[in-house]
Amino acid sequence: MILQLLTCTALSCIVAKAIYRLYLHPLRKYPGPVFAALSSWYEAYYNIIKKGDLVVEIERLHKLYGPVIRIGPNTLHFNYRRAYHDIYTHGLTLVKDQEFYHSTVSHAPQGSVGLCDRQESKNRRAILGPLFSRRAVTELEYTIQEKINVLITLLKEHHSSPSTSVHMSAAYRSLTIDIITSYCFAESANALASGFGNYELESIRENLQRLWIQRHFPFIISFASIVPQRLLLWLFPDFNSFVEMTAQYERQIDHLTNHPEDFSKVEHETIYHHLLQPKGKERLSKAALIQEAITLVGAGSDTVGNACTVGTFYALKNPSIHRKLVEELCEAWPDRDRLISYAKLEKLPYLTAFIKETLRFSIGVIHPLPRVVGPATPEIGGLKLPSGVSQICSAFTRS
Repeated sequence: MILQLLTCTALSCIVAKAIYRLYLHPLRKYPGPVFAALSSWYEAYYNIIKKGDLVVEIERLHKLYGPVIRIGPNTLHFNYRRAYHDIYTHGLTLVKDQEFYHSTVSHAPQGSVGLCDRQESKNRRAILGPLFSRRAVTELEYTIQEKINVLITLLKEHHSSPSTSVHMSAAYRSLTIDIITSYCFAESANALASGFGNYELESIRENLQRLWIQRHFPFIISFASIVPQRLLLWLFPDFNSFVEMTAQYERQIDHLTNHPEDFSKVEHETIYHHLLQPKGKERLSKAALIQEAITLVGAGSDTVGNACTVGTFYALKNPSIHRKLVEELCEAWPDRDRLISYAKLEKLPYLTAFIKETLRFSIGVIHPLPRVVGPATPEIGGLKLPSGVSQICSAFTRS
């Protein structure tokens, strides 16, 4: 009798929720698939079963239903410029969708990407901003050039003949992870010296592969953080690289916390100069320090490596692009044995245009990033939306 009562109650709740979402919800008037309006499992199906094809499905839905579609019980997707700028550049009254971000980056919720509170995010940017300013980059030009020289030497020694080939995507990601770890920690990952790979590079690759799983089943990451390490690696061997990387950052933090005098021994400022000794800001917890390190290494290696791969592909595919790049560089850089400065390279018009177009093609994050409407949010794409509604606009979607 009790079981029957519970079953009836559960079914009644499901039916009531379905009726509300289809006929009473504030977004009921917007077109889209019925299943998307009923359940967030619509997104999970395309992300997990269809291996990230949600962005492709969104394109199809826009062609079918128009410029504004409902792709979740509480989510709208736009595909025109005005809405994009309202959401991501002018929408000061909008906030990150906490459910989305805390699940998608459940391995680093206290990193800058996972921060959803506006003031907390602003404080973190204030700490990290000086590390990625133009001045900071130009001061570390030698460190960056040193890593590039290593890659060039490897290509010349092992991949210079017509009979040899190289996986440029792996090469570029090894280069960028060596640069970002040297830049942030003054301690390189040495992925180039390891034959285009190491545990940090492997960890980033594994994190990306299980991104959709943790997006829709974030409790897996929560479980991984509390179980004994030996049991975790027995249950999930693929977590090994992530565990190694986390342990490495934890050792660095413990060492610098116990020996602050070592800050003066490194050749340039690091992430920990800013995070462990924030000016006028509250010091971050140990967990937040580790997760920020994970965030910066992932963001500074995979996205940049992908952009380099995309740029190389189109430069080699299109003879006219290749010819113009070579001609401009040869004119500005007649002596290859003498290094050319970043200040001089950034003044080359065709190279600058090529880099900007590469960045446009090599989208950093394809999946839509949701923002939640607040009480004071103005119109989004010409529409006045109710508070609490999540709306997104993908950089991949073409209007």
